[in-house]
Amino acid sequence: MQYLRLKSVLLPLTIALPIFTAHAGDEMAKATLQDKLNEIQTRLAQLEHKEATATPQNKNTTVSLYGSLRPTFGVTSSDAQDNWDVGDALSRIGVAVNHQLSDGITGFAKGEFKVQIQGDAHFGDTRKAYVGIKGDFGRVAIGKQDTTHFAIIAGPVDIFNRANTPLAYDDVSLFRQQEMISYRKSFGNVEFRAEAQFKGDDALNAGSDLVNAGVKYQGDDYSLAVAYLSRDLAGVDENTLGVSASKNFGDWYIGAAYLDLKRNVIDADIQTFDLVVTYSINEQYKVLFGASKLNDELISSVSNDVTRFNTTLEWQGSKDFRLFVEYQNNNYSTQNEKDSDQLMVGMRYNFNYQF
Repeated sequence: MQYLRLKSVLLPLTIALPIFTAHAGDEMAKATLQDKLNEIQTRLAQLEHKEATATPQNKNTTVSLYGSLRPTFGVTSSDAQDNWDVGDALSRIGVAVNHQLSDGITGFAKGEFKVQIQGDAHFGDTRKAYVGIKGDFGRVAIGKQDTTHFAIIAGPVDIFNRANTPLAYDDVSLFRQQEMISYRKSFGNVEFRAEAQFKGDDALNAGSDLVNAGVKYQGDDYSLAVAYLSRDLAGVDENTLGVSASKNFGDWYIGAAYLDLKRNVIDADIQTFDLVVTYSINEQYKVLFGASKLNDELISSVSNDVTRFNTTLEWQGSKDFRLFVEYQNNNYSTQNEKDSDQLMVGMRYNFNYQF
């Protein structure tokens, strides 16, 4: 980049100096100008040589600095009290790197970190941290990254501007996990994903602690996905089947996700269902609606059953900036949780700069 700036300054001088030389009033001035021209041309040749012999790593590497800042302000009302709060809907900042290797192989890495706008606005936990390679064979990565369940089951219904989304999925399933090795491969419209988690300090379970795999078909205006997740907990085996679907109808979008979670203990099965609908009023305004249900089939004294409804109005001032107002009703079956209504407003600013 520094070479290009110097060249942009020197090139006009190489064009202008011969003209000044031709109109110079005496031989001394002509000789002085000619000397300056020779110096500039020599410097340009040096810059060309440096640019041609630049380190391949600089030419073959792209770096992206990206992020999403998402402050909120709202009130949660229940029979007991009203709670006003400035919150944060999962703000984050990250760095992504791609480096071209030989034989069509690309190395890549990503580090992404929470920004806790609520509280003292400090940097929080690591959301993602992994390194991998990709090519015709697919994509392999090691580190903290998204699970298949989150990417292809939760993805179609993860549309709201709040921390706890997708609504029912968030109660029981997984998002990102650490200490994982993953594999991805696309075959036309079909994407295959799989990962396994290996916690070396887990003495109770031999081998992997978590296995998650799934397949997604992405059409022109619809998607279908199915995934299976199995993990070993302390004395409990947990297996979850997930399915999702989405469809675009002009200005309308519909997405749905279902989870069937089973544990090898009595009365531990859970089913969740999320349904979302969006409508684009025009280029700036969009309405979002969601309904979710968690059912654990337990008696009300110990049940965690909950039904939620969410309605949002978004104003998108640009591709990267939006304002929103969002209302959510939470209706619990358990005696330990109180029904509540939440109303909040917020902003979201996304950025992505490449170097």
